[in-house]
Amino acid sequence: MKKLSGFLQFTIGLLLAIAFLLGGGIAAALYLAAKHSTQPERPVFDEERVATQPAAGNAKSASTQPKAATLAASTSTPANTSKPLEPGAYRARVIWPQGLLLRDSPGFNANSLGGVPFNAQVVVLEESSDKEWQQVRLENSDQKGWIKGGNIERINE
Repeated sequence: MKKLSGFLQFTIGLLLAIAFLLGGGIAAALYLAAKHSTQPERPVFDEERVATQPAAGNAKSASTQPKAATLAASTSTPANTSKPLEPGAYRARVIWPQGLLLRDSPGFNANSLGGVPFNAQVVVLEESSDKEWQQVRLENSDQKGWIKGGNIERINE
């Protein structure tokens, strides 16, 4: 009987050890799955930050503002003071929720000139020969650049 109780203790101890290992493994797996199943917070880059106007006593020159702040400020002006359109050009607004990169030439390898925020108005000047890129001018600005086609919609005036 003494041998049986020793064997029974060994068996119960082994089963408990296996149960603890399985429980710990399942808990760790669930924790890691929960940690890695949520999307990380979207990073905010300098080009996307909204420019704030400095106080009169703390004014910075316009040349020290970031390019994106200048671009965002130029696209937020009222439409009634807009420049006349070039022949063949039309007004459009950005419909891509993350905004668009303004590039110095058509192509993904081109240098970035800044950003155009969501819902900003632009003037479409021309399209590339393959219709993949559009040259735009920012509304009420002389800033020109290329954006990926299909991310804007024409504004009917």
